[in-house]
Amino acid sequence: MKHAANERKRIIAILASALLLTLAAAMPAMGGTIGGGNEGRCEMLASEATRVCTGKGKKRTCEVIDSFCGAAGSNGSCSCEAGCEADGSCCADYAPVCKAEFDCSPDSGQIAFLHVGGMCSTQWDYPGSDDRLANVSGISNAVSVDVRAVQTDVTGTQVAATTLSRYLDACCTDSNSCVVYNYSNGDNVVGFALDQLATTTQICTGRGKKRTCEEDLAWNVLEVRTSAGNGGGSELSNWGSLADLFACDLASQIGPSQVRNLYDHNNTRGVPVYHMGGFLDQTTGSDDITLDAAWWFLPWHNDGAVGYHSAGARNTAVEWCGDGRNLAWDWDYFGNWCTDENLCSANYGTLFQGHGMAYCDMYMENSDHYDQKMAYIKYQGQ
Repeated sequence: MKHAANERKRIIAILASALLLTLAAAMPAMGGTIGGGNEGRCEMLASEATRVCTGKGKKRTCEVIDSFCGAAGSNGSCSCEAGCEADGSCCADYAPVCKAEFDCSPDSGQIAFLHVGGMCSTQWDYPGSDDRLANVSGISNAVSVDVRAVQTDVTGTQVAATTLSRYLDACCTDSNSCVVYNYSNGDNVVGFALDQLATTTQICTGRGKKRTCEEDLAWNVLEVRTSAGNGGGSELSNWGSLADLFACDLASQIGPSQVRNLYDHNNTRGVPVYHMGGFLDQTTGSDDITLDAAWWFLPWHNDGAVGYHSAGARNTAVEWCGDGRNLAWDWDYFGNWCTDENLCSANYGTLFQGHGMAYCDMYMENSDHYDQKMAYIKYQGQ
C-alpha cells in the first residue's frame, strides 16, 4: 500500500513539474516569496575577507576587510558606499553592516523582538504585504526589530546568520534581552548563529572534585519562535531546476541532507526553540497555485514548501505518515491519505534537543507555507 501510494505520488509529481516550470516565469518579483531573485549584500563571510597591508618595516600596517562597505555590494547590483541612501541604491543590509544601526537601544534594559525572514528574503516586513512585526506596545521598554539580512545566494544561510549575530551583539547583550521570531529558512539562520557564531564563556565554581563549569552565552535570548521552519530541509531543493522556481540561488542549497549537515541542530546553547506549522488538505489545497502544485513533491503532510519532519523539528526526515500506519482510503482524493495530522505526534520521530512544539493537533489545518508566516505572532496575541 505504501509503495503504491508513493509511486502514484511520484508520477503525479512528474506531471506537476511542467506546471511548476510554467508558473515560474509568471510569478511576481518580491523578496521573501517566490520570485525573490538574488540580492547584493554588504555582509561578508570570514572566508571572503581579505587582509590589506601598506607600508614597510615599522610603518607597515594591515587591515582586515570583512565587509563590502565602502564599495559596491557583493554582486554589483547595489551599493555599500556612503551616500547610497540619498539615491536609494543601498544593499538591504547596509544599515546594520556598514552603519551599525539596529533599531534597538544597547544595554538599556530593553527587550528586543527580532524578526528573521525566510529563503530569498532580505527582511521580514515588506510594504504592501500582510506581513507585520509583533506588536509590543503593551510590553514595557520593548521594541520590534526587522532583521535586514540577505538570504539569497548559495551561502545565504551563513550570510544571514552573520548579520543576525550583529543584531544579537547589539540588541541582546548586557542588560538587554531578546525574543527571536523566524520563518521558514530563518529557522536555519537562527540555528546556525547559535551553534557556529555564538560567543560564550566558561563560568566555574568550586575547587577540586567539586569544581563545576557551565557555558555562559553572551546573547540573552529568552526564546526562539519558529513558524513553518525549514530546519529539517525541503525536498523541493532536490528537484534541481525546480528549485530555481524560487528565483534565488539559495533555493537549491536547503534540502534535507544539506541543512541537516550544515550545523548541529541540537546545540541551541540552552535557548529554548519552539515551533509551529501546518499542512495543506489533499482536496481543498492552497489558494497559491504554486504551493498547491509543490505539494506533490513533498512528504505527507506538508504546507507546499516543507514537510512535517522539518516544521516539526524532527531529527530524522520521516517521509511517510510517521511509522507508515494511520492510512485511510479517501474517495475524494482517490488515494491513501495519512490520517495522523498531529504535528506533535511521536509517529513523526523525536525532536532535536532544545526544541519543542508550541501548537499541535489541528491548529494549522489547510494552512499553506505563506499563511503560516504570521501564525506564531497571531497565536501569541501580538
